[in-house]
Amino acid sequence: MQIEVNEIEPCKLSVHYTADAEEILNKRGDIINAFKKAPVPGFRQGKASVDAIRMHYRTQIEDSLKRALTEDAYHNTLFEKKLKPHGPPRFNSVLLADGKFVCEFEMLTKPDFELAEFANMEIPKPHEPENIAELTEKMLQELRVRFGEASPYTESDFVENGDNVILDYEGSLDGEKIDNLTSTGEMLTVGASPLRQFDDNLLGMTLGEVREFDILVPENGLPSLAGKNVHVKATLVMGSKTTPCPLDDTLAHKMNKKDFTELREFVTGTAMAAVKNKFKNAINEAVANRLVTNNVVNVPNWMSLSEAQYLAHQSKLDWATLDNLDKERYLEMAEKNVKLSLILDKIRDENPEAQLTDQEVFEVFKAHLAKTQAPQSIDDVIQQMNKTGYLQILFSRIRDEHTMDFITKTVRVIE
Repeated sequence: MQIEVNEIEPCKLSVHYTADAEEILNKRGDIINAFKKAPVPGFRQGKASVDAIRMHYRTQIEDSLKRALTEDAYHNTLFEKKLKPHGPPRFNSVLLADGKFVCEFEMLTKPDFELAEFANMEIPKPHEPENIAELTEKMLQELRVRFGEASPYTESDFVENGDNVILDYEGSLDGEKIDNLTSTGEMLTVGASPLRQFDDNLLGMTLGEVREFDILVPENGLPSLAGKNVHVKATLVMGSKTTPCPLDDTLAHKMNKKDFTELREFVTGTAMAAVKNKFKNAINEAVANRLVTNNVVNVPNWMSLSEAQYLAHQSKLDWATLDNLDKERYLEMAEKNVKLSLILDKIRDENPEAQLTDQEVFEVFKAHLAKTQAPQSIDDVIQQMNKTGYLQILFSRIRDEHTMDFITKTVRVIE
């Protein structure tokens, strides 16, 4: 075999592969042997001659041979050149003719770096988590609203905190419409929006009312808008008020609990789990920051771009229409995420106990999906996510979470 590898850009390679005649001959023999028990007209099962098999299954044999040689080309390249792939290859050309096999493909590889020591890190103890008793009461109040009785707005009703409303609104800056702050039929709970100033300006609105106001975008908002006054024109389309469910057995029964005592015990347990999870997340964040700081990794641009587009998609933003300042912010976040993922991947390579099998990853994914109560079937969701490329990103995140758990077991939390 002959393998020529050229670097197109960092961690992106172009490969030209030529198979030896003996390699092709041996592989063809393997393929023909696999067809020996296939039915051939005029012969008993398994008694057809090699020439008859080759003649009858000529097209299928050639197709199978081409696929097998293509797979060998990729795996032989990895082995001979000692490459660590990132994702599947992309074949640009495959030629099998006149006893010759030549193919060209592109592949992505992981950047190489020296892994810094990660075991037994000392992490400062996070701030004290929420009080469990207070969180329990807060969650009970949220359940009261969730299972309360909703009644549509009448002509005499007006917007108050806690109401559910449907709005049409358009944001603009210096007279130019802002797509990311424009929506039709947006549903929200007044008082629960991250932009508190936006919600405050809705108070008192009645059905069909149009109101215009300015809001100051916080500094932690999109960089292109942060600290600027945005003009908003909002129309109240629909609304409803909720009468909270009483804190008694009525609420318990709606939660499929025997009585309010059992419900409180359940909510208290949920609050305890939430506090524990918040503490765990704080430790994980501290560990992640330490790993990123301690390791020197040159992240390829194409890796950062792919992650940045995914993050924007998760924020329900269209990458194509984002301002350059906003793209830069997402690219910075993405570079940190990719760097951490590469570090965790290398830790998995060197510590088998930090790994999950493909089947284990899939089981975790299905468990997550079941909790979302998605209306689509699991197969439909997988197919759609695979088309967009987000399935592999999610699988990578599941592996990373497992590896983080492996690392944090060695961490020493200090006062």
